Amino acid sequence: MTEAESDDDAAKLDGLPVERAAASVTVDEANSDEIRETLAIVARDGVVRRAAVDDAVANASMVATTAETRVELAGEKLDSAREAAAPVSGRDLVSARVDTFDARLDAIEDRADELGDAIQEALAMKAGGDLFEIARRIRRVTSAATEIQRAADDLQFELDSFEEWLTDADRRVEELTADLDALAESVGELDDVAETLAVDDRDPGSETARTWAAAMVRHRVASLMIADLRAELAALRTWAERDGGAPPSDIEPRLDEIQASHDAVGAQLTANADPKWTARFDDQLTALDEALEAMEPPVAWTEVEAVVEEHRPAIE
Repeated sequence: MTEAESDDDAAKLDGLPVERAAASVTVDEANSDEIRETLAIVARDGVVRRAAVDDAVANASMVATTAETRVELAGEKLDSAREAAAPVSGRDLVSARVDTFDARLDAIEDRADELGDAIQEALAMKAGGDLFEIARRIRRVTSAATEIQRAADDLQFELDSFEEWLTDADRRVEELTADLDALAESVGELDDVAETLAVDDRDPGSETARTWAAAMVRHRVASLMIADLRAELAALRTWAERDGGAPPSDIEPRLDEIQASHDAVGAQLTANADPKWTARFDDQLTALDEALEAMEPPVAWTEVEAVVEEHRPAIE
């Protein structure tokens, strides 16, 4: 909702220099720089013009069209990847990845489908609508289209990597090793947190209590990651045996080491917790545990993120 010094602000913005027009617009969630940048979208030579709306809409349409094209290319790339995966689609490790890509493409396509309507809504306001609101809508469409294009490009890149993963056993092991490295780093960070918790700060609303609760959430997610990587290792071994290749080596000992460190961190977090902390956060952490326990490898990590967000303890 915009407000101005004059009741007929929608008309008076037309023909004003951007600086003066910006001074007459008040938007609660926007700062002065943002207001000026937004009005510049419907300006010519530094002057706000209703006639500039057509050009602004045309520019937004070009950005939206580029995004829609990238989404279409991502869909074609997914079809290609699905075809490449067909010979081994019966393996859970493969089908889970394809399902994840499917879900991501669906979400991107849904967002892309909204771009055209948003552009038409802005264009329909041209004749008499608030110029600032028109510019703000155009800016939002352009920003959304840029984000959609980036998401589609990222998906294409990951699908290319997936096709390489399908055909290269060494690549599969490399990716599993990279996941192990990331997990080891995460557990190491949790260890640092556990060691620095100040047990003399017993207030359940304290920063220490909040840090402990956040660490417990990360520890529970790490448990699921370990289970997922063990399942992936088992699947890659079976895959290698069926293809007559060498099974992955040196990975299980690392997993065992990470598991031991993870268990030790969990014990330390539990030992360092004040009863008031556990009393405050127990219900939420228990609900999170139950939700995560229902997830089995191969894990859909987008679903895990949603579950964690839903059950994350209120630590503000």
